[in-house]
Amino acid sequence: MIPLDQFDFRGGLTADGFRAFMVHCYRHNVSDIHLQSGGPLIVDHHGRKIVTSQFRLEHATLVRLIDEVYSPNVKASVMGGKGYDGPLQLEGDSNGRYGLKRGERVRFRSNFVQATIGSLSTAMAVTSRIIPTTIPPLDGFGLPDELYHSLLPQDGIGLVCGPTGSGKSTLLAATCQHYGKTHPDGKLVTNEDPVEYPLGGPDWLLQPQQCEVGRDIPSFSEGIRLAMRQAMDVICVGEIRDLLTLVAALACAQSGHLALSTLHAFSPGHAFSRSYLMAPVDAREQTAYDLLDTLRYVVVQRLLPTTDGRRQAVREYVLFDEALRMHLTAQPYTRWPAMINATLLERKTRIADQAWQLFVEGRIDALVAQDVIGWAEFNRLTGGPPER
Repeated sequence: MIPLDQFDFRGGLTADGFRAFMVHCYRHNVSDIHLQSGGPLIVDHHGRKIVTSQFRLEHATLVRLIDEVYSPNVKASVMGGKGYDGPLQLEGDSNGRYGLKRGERVRFRSNFVQATIGSLSTAMAVTSRIIPTTIPPLDGFGLPDELYHSLLPQDGIGLVCGPTGSGKSTLLAATCQHYGKTHPDGKLVTNEDPVEYPLGGPDWLLQPQQCEVGRDIPSFSEGIRLAMRQAMDVICVGEIRDLLTLVAALACAQSGHLALSTLHAFSPGHAFSRSYLMAPVDAREQTAYDLLDTLRYVVVQRLLPTTDGRRQAVREYVLFDEALRMHLTAQPYTRWPAMINATLLERKTRIADQAWQLFVEGRIDALVAQDVIGWAEFNRLTGGPPER
């Protein structure tokens, strides 16, 4: 396999050549491809940005690539100041088109915006997330036993949280695929934006129904409503990002179904507060109690760059049992987020605690550890600031 930064562009930056480059990135486990008018081709590889071209991408060339690889509709939307989100799927054939074998597929989730970049006041910026086609088995994630056996409760809400690029979707997809192995006669429905991992296989009696927002359903909230009329057992929602989706997920859980979703949050307590703060002020207390009644777990995950050039997943999680619920309801709901996080501090199971241990073991460097733990806390633990 040729090195990541030595793709052959000598034939010029054609549409097919760029598609082949995207497949090349997929083969090298790249997570994101970044394109900017006037800049080189840059990719994220194990959490680090790498320049993969010796030339700069002229604005006119980038616009042409967007037209030819994606659609002319993208340009119109972006230049109109609306931005654009859309999927791209590349398929191989018997001739090995783009470097893909016949029947082999690679999917990308792309975002397009117009921005001021350097000296260009109306430049284009494209970020394409590579969506792996193979779902890692759940037992390969290194999850603690109590978390591993708690990801698929009979009902309620399970949340997988973390920043963009933290592997939330991968863990959620692995959980859904595991459901097919452990509940072969169950029915699972997903609402995604866009559809990422293809679920299903011989373990499933009834194959999963994967719906894409904008193509199959108008929104996450409406997708949940429709799924509840489909006699499903589990629904996986790509992201809870607004009140309508949250309310629909709560109704789903309260009716005896299991709803799994992601949320952008940096701690279990933050996930809880961010959820109930979606509601109007006069409805927040009831929303908080509904959440407390239906939440089964919150997992927060981050991927840390390691000293061997790869990445290590670290997680903190809270399982909501009756003892925790009784502990929380003894205090006002506005204190619950801090109390939830306090359980992690007491057990020394925070992401910060794990990052410190990785630093002690030499698996992450000082700057990564400082970013996770915080400058003041890291200095306290080490007895001085890290060298730069």
